[in-house]
Amino acid sequence: MPACVLAALAVLVPVLWVAGGFAETPREPASRPGKAIDLGLFKVVVRDARIGTVKADFGSGRQRFVIVRMWVLNQGQETASLGFGGLREGVTALTKAGKWVKPDEVEGAAGGAKTGRAQPGLPVEASVMWKAGPADTPRRFTVGLRKWEYDHGFTDDTYSWRIDLEDDSLAGRLTLPVAAPSPRVRPR
Repeated sequence: MPACVLAALAVLVPVLWVAGGFAETPREPASRPGKAIDLGLFKVVVRDARIGTVKADFGSGRQRFVIVRMWVLNQGQETASLGFGGLREGVTALTKAGKWVKPDEVEGAAGGAKTGRAQPGLPVEASVMWKAGPADTPRRFTVGLRKWEYDHGFTDDTYSWRIDLEDDSLAGRLTLPVAAPSPRVRPR
């Protein structure tokens, strides 16, 4: 009997070690930058993350952000916002405390012009931004992407693109290296 227990343990321990042990595995698939991720309403290619300064709203000067650059394609039939009620609702980042937070700002550019909307079938370069303090320069930044569903509401029968914010599952999770801010070059 003890020999059978030892033999079972000799097989079970390496199998558990190879499988990752008893650690919790993320429910969302890990993705890598440069790969297209289908989110339903949007198709997104996450390019990179960097620290940068952006002119803030309401004349408060330049602020420091962690900026995640994305290529975004609206796969719906109507114009979609990049900000509130649009792409911003489906992007989240993981804090050091383990909490998922929405971005502070989203800016887009299409055809060389600044835009806050994505037209159906036309790609947009989006910058999704989270505020960072003067000493906040993470080496790695984890971004989560939520799936959009084309469905009707609970109390109405009209169909539209929606995100279930109560559902914690993600369509993609990317951990990106963060490029340090480039020093400003001043002419002599």
